[in-house]
Amino acid sequence: MLVLYGITSLQSYLYYIYYPKDDRTLKLTVAIIWMLDSLHIALVCYSMYYYLILNYANPLALFHGIWSLDVSVLVNTLIACIVQMFFTQRVYKLTPKPWKYPVTVVVGATVLVHFALGLETTVKFFQIQDFSRLSEISFNVALPFAIMAVISDIAVAAALCILLHNSRTVYHSTNHMLYTLMIFAINRCILTSVVAIIELIVFLRLQQTLWFLAIDFIIGKLYANSLLATLNTRRAISGRGLEESRGSGMTGTSTSFRIGSGGATTDSSRPGDTLEEDPIIDLAVLDSAKEYGNLGANMPHRTASVNVGRSVARD
Repeated sequence: MLVLYGITSLQSYLYYIYYPKDDRTLKLTVAIIWMLDSLHIALVCYSMYYYLILNYANPLALFHGIWSLDVSVLVNTLIACIVQMFFTQRVYKLTPKPWKYPVTVVVGATVLVHFALGLETTVKFFQIQDFSRLSEISFNVALPFAIMAVISDIAVAAALCILLHNSRTVYHSTNHMLYTLMIFAINRCILTSVVAIIELIVFLRLQQTLWFLAIDFIIGKLYANSLLATLNTRRAISGRGLEESRGSGMTGTSTSFRIGSGGATTDSSRPGDTLEEDPIIDLAVLDSAKEYGNLGANMPHRTASVNVGRSVARD
């Protein structure tokens, strides 16, 4: 758990270092995710202090819940909801207009139901305050909560994969990047869904133990790291890499898409080449913007949203 929190902190730090020009809303989202994850760690540490130090050699204390454990469930639910809403927003910006609102409403509804059931689960934990009574909420609260966690993850991942698949172009490099993003979306869904299913199975089969809490402690951090990993791999996926973004001085050949009087052609440039007058659009920038919602999946010609420069020709 502490290892995952360390990864969350490191990824948050790297995000602010490598992406200082991101939108303020996105920066605030990352800050909120990190603060919630830090709060979750504090709640868990206090719970351990309560049971292991304050109630040392008092096994009867293990039968009763403590407020910090209940709140930790709520914090994990908040983290999951924020991350899922972030990806839902990506779905909204990538969906073509005729389907934009229906698809977003369906995906967003699964996320909101998941959040509502998480709130209900937290309230029930506060009400029973006795681990021996966990069986009372197994099937009417915990089971729907876990099922909706899986359904919402699958809905978000499926929508993103379908939209990215429909965004394919005639360019192999662009399609390769889209397939990479699809794999990322599927892996994120599989990871969080499998952990949620394992937690549910442990909760239902071992109701008189607290093993399910050990799994619940990490699920929020998996959501947080999935969001941060998505943000921090943008340059790498678009073929640039973090080292280049820091000005490492590496040289190479860049490929662009030229829009000139003679039609659409590709062009390669190297340091020292001379400038011409035809504007070009960097495919890497186009792809990155497309994934993160700056361009719609059906709007490849909105050049105001991409990096427009000058084409080059070798001497």
